[in-house]
Amino acid sequence: MFVALNNWIVELPTTLAIAAVVGISVAVSVFGLVLIHVSVPHPLRRAHNEVAGFTIAVVGVIYAVLLAFIAVAVWEDFGKADALVQTEANLVGNLYRDTVGLPDPPATGLRHTLFVYAETVVQDEWPALAAGRVEDAAGWQLMDKFHLSLAQFRPSDPGSQAIETEMLHNLNALYDARRGRFHAAGEGLPPILWWNLIAGAALTIVFSYLFGVPNFAMHVVMVAMLAASIALVLSLIILLDNPFRGQNHVSAAPFERLVRTVEDMAYPKD
Repeated sequence: MFVALNNWIVELPTTLAIAAVVGISVAVSVFGLVLIHVSVPHPLRRAHNEVAGFTIAVVGVIYAVLLAFIAVAVWEDFGKADALVQTEANLVGNLYRDTVGLPDPPATGLRHTLFVYAETVVQDEWPALAAGRVEDAAGWQLMDKFHLSLAQFRPSDPGSQAIETEMLHNLNALYDARRGRFHAAGEGLPPILWWNLIAGAALTIVFSYLFGVPNFAMHVVMVAMLAASIALVLSLIILLDNPFRGQNHVSAAPFERLVRTVEDMAYPKD
């Protein structure tokens, strides 16, 4: 159920996704307050305001630390995924330019394979990642084809040999960046952390019910604001935990720029 809800939220536009998380959290929290207000007498709750205040302060600090830690970790992972994409595109571009130092016809075939690979990443892999699929056989096949062609090339002059060695080194780094991209797309927060986030939010909200506030309407407002504050951070975590999905996904712009650059080189404008 939680996975389905998470997928539904991620696919929404950013504004609607945040509004949905905040709205659901506030509605559930206020409904719980109404139940407690009806079930537990106000004088009883008011008599324990001091103890409730001390307890919620401790619980709130513990939960705030957990929430902040996970939010920062998810943001860092999102940044790493974005950096991996840039690195992968840079390596493809470097390999493409290195082929200039190799003789034809092998160099032409290598450049064509790299260009098709960049197009495949933009046109096929990015929509697949956005849909939650993290495997693409065509991209791997193109890399294997490039690797085999380069490994079978036997240059005779020292300059070409040095270029081939450098290209093999960059190709290995490209493999690492590509594997890292798919790993980032397929990984997320483990279930135990999600359970802790939800349970911590629930406990914090429930403790806020235990106050005997003289004006019930003000109590509703305070609980709603507390729930909204927590929900805003939770929505941030949900959206950033899926770096290749939703409106705020990691952009394919580095590969798109690479494709345009290669097209401009191959078909210069008059």
